[in-house]
Amino acid sequence: MTSLNASAAVIESYAARARFARAETAAVARPRMLRGLLRARPHVAEIPCGAGHFLTDYARAGAAVTLVDASPQMLAAAVDHAAAVGIPAEQTFPTAAYLQDLALLDEVDLVVAPNAAMNQLACQSSLPEMLAALRQALRPGVKVLAQLACTHPGGGVDSASFYDAGRQHGVWFPDRWFDPDAAAGAVLRRRRQQRTSDLLSIEFGYISPAGHTLHTTSVELSLFSAPQIRGAFTAAGFLAIRYLPGNGGLSEVLATVGPGSES
Repeated sequence: MTSLNASAAVIESYAARARFARAETAAVARPRMLRGLLRARPHVAEIPCGAGHFLTDYARAGAAVTLVDASPQMLAAAVDHAAAVGIPAEQTFPTAAYLQDLALLDEVDLVVAPNAAMNQLACQSSLPEMLAALRQALRPGVKVLAQLACTHPGGGVDSASFYDAGRQHGVWFPDRWFDPDAAAGAVLRRRRQQRTSDLLSIEFGYISPAGHTLHTTSVELSLFSAPQIRGAFTAAGFLAIRYLPGNGGLSEVLATVGPGSES
């Protein structure tokens, strides 16, 4: 399957999942470095945004928000979410696009790539290619903050709202309980996880209060080491790269777009 076809298949899989996405993102931990980056009331872009991950933080900071996702259903959910947390419509800019097709985001000061989204995208396109495309869409000086699932010396790997290295692999278990009114009738999300070398495979099942399966889906994520991340950001033309290990959650990378990146 070509990279384009693989990306299209992933986007299609999110059409049905979008109705659960806002309840899911409520459990995603805020990046530790985000708060300090919002003090200047910047224009933030979440790429890809899903149903919107840290919109409450952007609203509190008075930031304008560009929401980027290739899934129309996810993008619509993110726009509704932004309105619900108080971001004015005139400060909300939905953009339907694949990362590799982004036009220049002239007004954006900060990009947030949430919840290991880059790990998932890297299964359709390499991390260096993704970062090169992102760099081309940003002005020099723009900061990029990414939450990434990383491997660590000794064989450890980050945990997240969708993966726990300490839980049994290859079996289904209750993963998250939902308020059915907030999760399109789902009361439970079940999960089956598997790690093979530097690849995570995660399956989800959404269960109704009556015990019926409402939807099933799966995702794959490539894992990166800290040296791989630094090397990819450097090769793509990012500067001032700061890496913060997960320590029980996702790792974070903060980097600045270098000169000469404008399209």
